[in-house]
Amino acid sequence: MTQERIQTQYRLGGPFANQAELAQAITLTIEAHKRDFFPLLERLVDEGNPGVHLSQEHPPRVLGIELDQSGIQGRAQLGYESNFFEGCLIVDKYDQHQIDLPFCLEGDQLTFDIELPIAWNFNN
Repeated sequence: MTQERIQTQYRLGGPFANQAELAQAITLTIEAHKRDFFPLLERLVDEGNPGVHLSQEHPPRVLGIELDQSGIQGRAQLGYESNFFEGCLIVDKYDQHQIDLPFCLEGDQLTFDIELPIAWNFNN
């Protein structure tokens, strides 16, 4: 079993006058590309379970952006809904989840580098 990583990158534009403007630009970028996060979040809910789906009616949303003092690293707190509830798939209902996704900035490049949970194979 090996650890898998997913890396996504987005260009922010800029320059930004302060960290509040930078946080707003990160929020807008995530919101503009939220469809990119669906497969990642589905895998983070329950690795290896193809039955997990996010709510289309209530797509992922940014709850907050935290930046370190240098403005080079931070976390995006996302809220989303999936059909996975307390270890079980449920039909026609969605449970709310929150996750912090770490990111780093290099110039105007926003990079998410996420380690996925190990997909366990209990048969081997």
